[in-house]
Formats: sequence, structure tokens, C-alpha cells
Amino acid sequence: MLADDLARWAADARADEAGRARARARWLRRQAEDEATFAGLLVDLAERGTPVVARTTVGRRHRGTVAGVAADFVLLRPDSGWWLLLPFDAVATIRPIERAGEAATGRRLPGLDLLLGEALEAMAGDRSRVAIVTMGTGEPVSGELEAVGDDVVTVRLDGPGRERVFVRLAAVAEIAVETR
Repeated sequence: MLADDLARWAADARADEAGRARARARWLRRQAEDEATFAGLLVDLAERGTPVVARTTVGRRHRGTVAGVAADFVLLRPDSGWWLLLPFDAVATIRPIERAGEAATGRRLPGLDLLLGEALEAMAGDRSRVAIVTMGTGEPVSGELEAVGDDVVTVRLDGPGRERVFVRLAAVAEIAVETR
């Protein structure tokens, strides 16, 4: 009967279109994954407010939310209450805690137009309390952020002597900044 044939034809057409739509969606996802950048992924995570676990190249793990993305570092708001500045070169992995099945699709530019040294320089004027971990050590240098040069950070250490320590900016793996 013609009505039955038309119903079968319509069902087949809908099934074919659904298959084409799924294939198109897979292709678009794959294309987005192929064009993803680390900074763009971080921007996407920041906009979604997705909690993440960041693992650094010195083996430390931090859980928090991406609060900002700059040209060469990510600003992480960890559960601990201190802000973290993680240079891209020191971030080994970022693992979203929610929506773990989503692929990396970010291809956007960082929202903060500054470099790590510039951010530290701005904080030095406020004499911020910091804990700086360097590559290869994993041990923090804690104290008051005193000055930032072209490639060196000066920290006045906590404790009785209040000595200064000079940290090579390129050696920084993470910087924790006390919130005020």
C-alpha cells in the first residue's frame, strides 16, 4: 500500500539524515580538536568554571578553577585559598574534574594581555606574600615579593634573618600568592 511505502521512505530518510548529522558532528568535533591550543583550552575551562587538577612538571598537583589565562601562564584559584600562577612551561597536565569526556577544543586567545614577569612586577609593588617553587626542586621559597627584574625575582625570606633570595624567572614552576 502506498501509505505504508511513504511511511517507510520517510523513516529511512529520517534515519539517513540522523546518520549524516552524527557524522557531521563527529567531523566538526575532530576538526576542533585538531586546531586546539593549550591556552584556548584553558580559556574554555575558565569560562565554564570547570574544576581542574593541574599537575606541574615538578610533580605537584593542584585542584582549583582556572581564573584567568595570560600569554605564558595560567591563573588558578585553588581550593587552598592562595592564588596560583603556573607558567605554561611548567604545566604537565590539566585534568577537568567535571565533563571529563569532552575533548580539547579551545582555539581562543588568552584573556589577560601580560607575561608572568609583568604580573609579578605588579604584585611586587604590594609586597605580596609568595611561595615560589622552581624547576628541579619542588621546594618553595617563601616570603615577601620584593622586586622583579628582566629575568630575576627577589624574595625577602620569612624567618629571623629575613635574607633575600634571587630566583631566576625562567626556573619558576609555580607561584602561590596569598590572598588579602
